[in-house]
This record gives sequence, structure tokens and C-alpha cells, in this order.
Amino acid sequence: MAQHARTARQPVVAAPAWSVMAEVKQILCPHCLRSNVPRAKFCQHCGRDVVLNNEPTGDGRHYRITRVVKQGGQGAVYEGIDDAGQIYAIKMMLDRFSDKRELAEAIERFNAEAEMLQGLKHPRIPRVYGHFTDEGRHYLTMDFVRGEDLEQIIEREGRVDEARALAWADQICDVLEHLHSNDLIYRDMKPSNVMIERDGGVKVVDFGIAKLFKPTERGTQIGTPGYAPPEQYQGLATPQSDVYALGATLHHLLTGRDPTEEKPFEFPPARSLVPSISQRTSDALARAVQFKADDRFASIAELRDALIPGRAAQPAQVRVAPATRRIEQPAAQVATAPAPVVTAPAQTPAAPIPAAPAQAPATPQRPARPAPPRVRPARRGGFRAAVGALVRTVFTLALVAAVGLGAFIYLERPAWAEPYVARLLELLPGDAAPAPTSAPALPSTAVTYDLEVTLPEGADASAIREAFLAAFADRARAEYGPSTQVAMNRPPAYIGSPVESSRAAGQVTYRVTMQGYVFQP
Repeated sequence: MAQHARTARQPVVAAPAWSVMAEVKQILCPHCLRSNVPRAKFCQHCGRDVVLNNEPTGDGRHYRITRVVKQGGQGAVYEGIDDAGQIYAIKMMLDRFSDKRELAEAIERFNAEAEMLQGLKHPRIPRVYGHFTDEGRHYLTMDFVRGEDLEQIIEREGRVDEARALAWADQICDVLEHLHSNDLIYRDMKPSNVMIERDGGVKVVDFGIAKLFKPTERGTQIGTPGYAPPEQYQGLATPQSDVYALGATLHHLLTGRDPTEEKPFEFPPARSLVPSISQRTSDALARAVQFKADDRFASIAELRDALIPGRAAQPAQVRVAPATRRIEQPAAQVATAPAPVVTAPAQTPAAPIPAAPAQAPATPQRPARPAPPRVRPARRGGFRAAVGALVRTVFTLALVAAVGLGAFIYLERPAWAEPYVARLLELLPGDAAPAPTSAPALPSTAVTYDLEVTLPEGADASAIREAFLAAFADRARAEYGPSTQVAMNRPPAYIGSPVESSRAAGQVTYRVTMQGYVFQP
């Protein structure tokens, strides 16, 4: 299978914002990024203002950049200080809007999302201190996290032993339970979004606020292919979506099998890949990554109890009032998720994590669930026979109804049922049922294409995606022959996001990489 290119990343970092930095020998201009003396107010090279947040919008601090941590087309992450010399991570985001009304809407949502993040207080979530706009750029300031992420650990070690992985999982579950209790869905759990600090503690980072300034991604909930559950491709997200993504993340961590390089939505039993993994853990992960949300654990708490039965009391959480409602509607109606956190070089690899973090106070262990009441067996006789007959009648009617509904879904293939029908067909033997013409049960080939389309200005995300799907199909036919078809039961997915490459005469050209499957009838 074609493998998409990974962006080279550095180990990541948190210094608590209260720690005072060593003597600063230089600051960087936020515009030209060239070096200036520590107390400069204007860049000696380009003449621009080097102090961020000269008109404080809430936190009352002025910031100066001391180092570039990471930089890309949509923005950058810097290390910076305030006037007192305290260290922060400064996340800078660029907007790509040409429409002033859309930009104003994006800034309004940015402020609302940033304020919501400031209200999230949990020892495993980097604290957000402030947000502001400075000379057309949008900034967040937050804790600077020192350590490395799980993706880097996997790349270095291949896979992680079970005890260590479950200790991390326990802390991740604590974060997700905290979010869900406040009606928030994380929506992008994956190894690169979990930081391991030098003391072994976990930080869950990257809440996706940068997407607010990407016109082609407004409202998207797809997440990251390989880790995102099927329903997020339809614009839906629930707590069980986070259950799936965490299961996929732990499966990767324990087995070393990267789901982004495999067939979508398929996870072999972890124990079949690594026999040393316990049956309990393997079974829990298998249930967490079920294709249908109803077949998964109903909550992160259930997954946590299955992975770590009888676990010790966990660190206290600080509850905050709900900021947004749980997301259960289509993507077009949903506000974008919370904000990304920082990465930066670490000087030492993460140490194995203790079973319970030392730096947070413990809370009392959850009370044991009461045992279900004993049910006395019914007396033999006419009443029992009548109840049995009624149960058999109801079961028969339900079975008939289920068969009828199944036949309708299989033959008519309504759009809402397509992912589930396609998945079922893949699991059946090749000659068990005739394959519908819309998704033939034929061998498919994974392909990845760099595509470019040109559309009139103002085209929405749906129109852009349709154009890329058509371009994907054209490339496949050009490569494999005119009869080649795209497997829409596993529709092509973006790797990254469409970006604008040029604009002229009312036309906009976009570029993106897409991965999907094709077959020849």
C-alpha cells in the first residue's frame, strides 16, 4: 500500500509557565524571524514591531519570541517569554480568507474556542493563558510541554510493552472522561497528539483550533485517517468516536502496526500480532475498534475498566461548566474542535511512566458497582409457559422485521447505510452473496495521487471535494485503464488538507494528496 510522507517533527516540550527562563540573549522578529537584542521594540532589520499583544485582549501580558519550534504553511509554534521572563508556547495561526465576512466569523469562533480552552483545567491538558490578534495574525499562549509524543516513541522503539502502554492509557482516559463530562468530544486521538513528559506524565495536546482559519475545513470532523471511526467521515462524532480512536491508538502502540498504512477500519486481534499481549487487553481493544458505534464500549469509563480492572484511585479533576454541546449533528452544522498545543525538542527520551502520577492529588476510588439483585426462578406451570410463548412470538416478529430491513438495506443501498453494508460485504466469503454493482467484491488496489483542480472563486468545501473525487477517478483510469472504478465503499480521503496554490481571473487552483482504492470490473 502506498504510504504517505510523514512530516519531520522534533521531540516535544512543557515547562510550566511559572518557571523563569535563563538569561535571554536574543529575541526574534515575528515577521522576518531575524535576531534582535532582548529589549528591542522594533526590528533592527525590517523595522516592524517585535512585541506581541501591545493592546492586551484579556491576559495583560506582552510577549517576545525567543525561538522557532515548528513552522508550516498554516502558522508556527514559538517559544517565547513575557515581560517577567516566564516561558510560554506561542501558537501563531494564519488565516486564508479573502471574504471579510467569513474572516470576521472565523475570528469570532476563534475567540469563543480559545475562551473555552482557557476554561479547561486538568493536569493532563496544557493550560491556555491567553489569545489575541496582532497585525493580522492570531495567537494562543499556553504551557510549553517538554517531552516527546507517542508517535516518536513508536518510531524509535517499534512498539511498547503492555504495562507501560496501559499506564499511559489510564491517564489518557482520565482526560477524555473529563472532556466528555463537559459535553466535549476530542475527535482526533492519535499517537502524535499524546505527549509524554520527562517524568512519565501524559499531556493530551492539539485541540485543532487552527482549522478555524482554513476555509476548506470549516466544520470538518473527519479526524485522521486510520484512527478516525467510520461515523466521522459522515460528519458525526460521539464519545464512542473517541473510544474507537483511543483503541486504534493503543493497538498501534502495543503492536507497532500503523493503521494509516493498512486497510481502513481493520484491526487484527492484538494478541495475534504480539502473543505476549494479554487476552484481556486484546479483547478490550477489539471491542473498542468495532465498525459500528453500538458494538463498542458505551463510554471511555467502560473501556478504562476493561483495560485496567481494579485500578487504583486517580488524580483529581477540576470540573468546569460545559462550553459546547456534545457533537451529534452533521459536520456542516458543527463548530470546529479545540486548539493545538505545542511541540519542541527534548533533551532526553521519556522515562517509563509510574502507575499513578505523583504531581496531582488523588481522589477517592470510585465506589464499587452494587451487585444485581438475585432473581428467583419462576414457578413452573401455566404462567411460565405463557411467558415463554410470548417471548418466542416477540422474538419471531423481531427476526422477521430485521430480515426485512436487512433485505431493504442490501438491495436498495441507501446512502446512510452504505459504509455498514460495504463493511459487511468485505467480511462475507466471496461467494456468500452476490455483490451489488455499486461496490463489486473484487480485488482492489490502494493508490495515492497528488491532485490539482481549478474552481470558480467561492466554491465551498463540498464542491472542492467533488472536484478532487472526479480528478482522482480520472487519474486512476489514466493509470489502470478506462474500465477502472473507484471503490466508493471506502471513498478516497484527503491526506492533509486542500491548499490554495494560485488565484487568477476569478478562478482558484487547489492542491491536495488523496488516498483511496480502485478496482477493475
